[in-house]
Amino acid sequence: MRAYRLVAPNQLRWEQVPIPEPRVGEALLRVIACGVCGTDLHLKTQGHYYWRQQPLTLGHEIVAEVVSLPLDAPNEWQVGDVVVVDPQLVCGACYFCRRGRLNLCDRLEHLGLSVDGGFAEYLTAPLRNLYRVPNHAADADLTRYALVEPVATCVAGMRLANPQPDETVAIVGLGFFGQVYAQLARLWGVRSLLGLERDPARRAVAEQLSAIVALEPEAWADNPITADVVIDAAGSPDAADWCLRLARKAGRVIVFGYRPEPVQVDWYQILIKELTVLGSRSSNHAWEFALHLVHAQRLQLEPLVQRYSADAIQQAFADAEAKQIFKPIVQLSGAHTG
Repeated sequence: MRAYRLVAPNQLRWEQVPIPEPRVGEALLRVIACGVCGTDLHLKTQGHYYWRQQPLTLGHEIVAEVVSLPLDAPNEWQVGDVVVVDPQLVCGACYFCRRGRLNLCDRLEHLGLSVDGGFAEYLTAPLRNLYRVPNHAADADLTRYALVEPVATCVAGMRLANPQPDETVAIVGLGFFGQVYAQLARLWGVRSLLGLERDPARRAVAEQLSAIVALEPEAWADNPITADVVIDAAGSPDAADWCLRLARKAGRVIVFGYRPEPVQVDWYQILIKELTVLGSRSSNHAWEFALHLVHAQRLQLEPLVQRYSADAIQQAFADAEAKQIFKPIVQLSGAHTG
């Protein structure tokens, strides 16, 4: 089969690799589509703390069709089911797994980050990592379910933030994840919503989709508004500083955006304002709700998406790196749903 592989820093290419053999408890999946994430760009250009410097098939935002099932699969599962794939491979036995903190598993592996992922024709994954797409035969576009994984990461962050309707929420960075956070904040009932973003096109999209007050940082500095909840959806060198400046006394800061290099912050702002700073890593117990949001089209995601054929995957990466689009989705195959 073909797989799009990271073979060295800044070197991605299609390679022929064997179709993977399912292990005990795993299903064989035909990949329908896979999204390109900012983490894929980090892996390509600078590496990532997961990558072991060995050739790796990227892609972790996956929708796929079940080709084969484990022998002990429950009867409700069928070959031909369309599923989204939780890319977190957990041990289930460590201190954190046993307390429901699966995203913090001591032995965590991650499809597309540390082991081969979804930019391939086929993939294996544990049955427990699969979430069935409801009524998939009636769905005209299955590729949109590649958005469930990134939406799930934002849902997990929102649950940590737990904003109340009378609180102000500020989002630093209005790329794809910032746009999703803004729409989730509205679903959470938040009435006062602020975003910081330098790109005027991204500000305009956020204003249209979320009725957010979108400002460039310098404009905010002229009339500083503080927020009860601040979400770093940028991962830029100055995002941490902006988050602490935006946060109101006794506010909550959600660290979501990823940056491979360390950042420097005014540590004592956390003390002076008595801030709560929470890290939000990947997703935890957010999959069913995220799948519902995408299936029921509760979020306006189509304006954020650009689809590419498998042969155009290099262009998808280039467009994402140039920030010309919010979210590329690469179609690997169609579903054979009969």
